[in-house]
Amino acid sequence: MTAEQKRAWFVLGVFAMTCIAFTVWALTLGVASAWGATGIFGLAALAVLIRRRQRPDERDIAISRRAALAAGLASYVVFVLGNMGVWFVAFAWHGRELVSVQWFAAITVAGAIVFFLSHSLAILYFYSHHVEAGHG
Repeated sequence: MTAEQKRAWFVLGVFAMTCIAFTVWALTLGVASAWGATGIFGLAALAVLIRRRQRPDERDIAISRRAALAAGLASYVVFVLGNMGVWFVAFAWHGRELVSVQWFAAITVAGAIVFFLSHSLAILYFYSHHVEAGHG
């Protein structure tokens, strides 16, 4: 298993812990308080501490680039759909003129979480399907 795969599994494990904590908090404290559990996902930043022992080869670089592209596209879609969703619900559906800025902060955080998750899933997918440099 490469260091990239270990990092990906670490991020997915932290996400699973976050989901479990959110569920437990929602059942005990209510959904409004449970959003604090998303802070646990910040531990995913510790994935950079998993070091590789050897230099990446062409295959590793190609996989890393493709995973970053897939993650960037996924987070961009979430960001745009989230912003347009807030606009649609607030203005088009409810006729409101003002929207809480907290919605846009939540959309930005959701985009970041989607980036990390999709990057990790793409890394694991590309390594399992033996993607080579220059080939699909």
